[in-house]
Amino acid sequence: MHRLDQHTTKGEDHVKGVEFINCGAARLLSCLTSMMNANENHGAIQQHAIRNTLEHLSGEIQILLQNESLYENRIRELSTNLGVFQTAYSAMEDRLRRQAEEKNELLHELNTLKGLEKRVICLLDGDGMIFTQELMSQGQDGGLAAARKLTERVRQFISTSEGFEQYQLWVYLFYNKRGLLETFGRVGLTTVRAKFDDFMMGFNQAAERFIMVDVGGSKEAADAKLKVHLEDNIRLPHTYKIFFGGCHDNGYVHNLRSVVTSSLGHKLVLMPGYSDVAIDIRALQLPELRIPELFMTTKLVAPSYNVIATGPLLGLALTTPKLTAPQPVCPPTTPPGINSFSGEGQGAMARRGSLPSYKSVLQTPLTMSTRFNCPSMEPSEGSSESSEASEIPLRLPRLTPPSPSKQRRINNQVALSKHVPPPCTLFYLAQCRHGPSCKYSHEYILEAEHYQELGENAKKTPCKVTNEGGDCPFGDECVYGHSCPNGTTCYFLKLGKCKFVAAGMHRQPNN
Repeated sequence: MHRLDQHTTKGEDHVKGVEFINCGAARLLSCLTSMMNANENHGAIQQHAIRNTLEHLSGEIQILLQNESLYENRIRELSTNLGVFQTAYSAMEDRLRRQAEEKNELLHELNTLKGLEKRVICLLDGDGMIFTQELMSQGQDGGLAAARKLTERVRQFISTSEGFEQYQLWVYLFYNKRGLLETFGRVGLTTVRAKFDDFMMGFNQAAERFIMVDVGGSKEAADAKLKVHLEDNIRLPHTYKIFFGGCHDNGYVHNLRSVVTSSLGHKLVLMPGYSDVAIDIRALQLPELRIPELFMTTKLVAPSYNVIATGPLLGLALTTPKLTAPQPVCPPTTPPGINSFSGEGQGAMARRGSLPSYKSVLQTPLTMSTRFNCPSMEPSEGSSESSEASEIPLRLPRLTPPSPSKQRRINNQVALSKHVPPPCTLFYLAQCRHGPSCKYSHEYILEAEHYQELGENAKKTPCKVTNEGGDCPFGDECVYGHSCPNGTTCYFLKLGKCKFVAAGMHRQPNN
């Protein structure tokens, strides 16, 4: 019974399984049917969209085919324009290249005119710009060293003030060789004198543009050359700077002032040699370059020039008349106004005004040597001055009228300076040390008007001390002139040829 129940249970389970399978198949079929129906609807939708797209593309293609000729014409037009533009571009490139080449050529020409390396010129007056004894004593090596030092200092000045170093340096130095050698001999620079030619050779060989030239002993020969070079070079476009080494001589002031007036002063730089610069040149207020280790800062003075001021008084007494009563003089030889001698020289006082006595001169402190250390005046043309180039004339007032050993009368129809020989200025107005050997006459008998004429003529010759910027120890009592008689109206001043060259010697005198 138990087995039958088991068999019955198994059958029921089998029937239930078959029913379950049949039910699942029916459900699966139903789902497949639904899916098939859905796919049919979706396919219809997709087919419709595809159809619309194909129709749109077909329309576009038709439009493209219809505009094909138009597009072809446009393409041909653009191709033509492209060719034209390419041709124009090539032509423009060629034009720009040619313009660049022309520009480079013009710049090259401009640099040639202006000087790709700017030109710097040194103009030196060798009579006042004297190299140091140490350099000249070295001969040729000293000349090379001087050129190097000058080049280096100029380079430093330009690089510091202007900020560049590309330039060509030209140096012109003009001097009077004979005069310099004579001066070296007088002051005892024998080594310098012997080595000077070698020094000059070394300086000239230092660079192609360094030129040291002997202009001879003609008056103002160096001045004339410096002035011409200044005028010629200052206006050239490639001249950047001119270093002017003539600051000791006021004779250059007119040329320098003309440059400043022409708005070219920015090209000028003063290069003083001596410590003192001429007053009128200093007044221009131009920049300066000083090289004390290259040039002498003080003037060369022969030892004999200082004997009067710094030597023993006995040396001066040798040429100073004794303060004793004068010997009797014949009436014709005594100028009017001189009656007796009272220790102050009344006759001399009458001729020349108030003058210092010999005693006051001899008691002058020895510090006068700082002012009385320059050479004497060379006689000017038409003057009867009895001094020589290497001599200091004793410009002391004569205490007694001269007593010529031989008496000669003055021809009033002839000027004193035209007499043969003319009367000696120093003999009649001061003291002549030449005595009977003087080339001027000591034998004339002068009247008051002759003394006046002689004094006026002497005043037309500049005092050497004052003319070189010093202070004459005799002041207004000096035999020679401390100012030009023509003042500001001097004709020769306008020509730059007046002998009175120191500052202030052409000012209008005070009334």
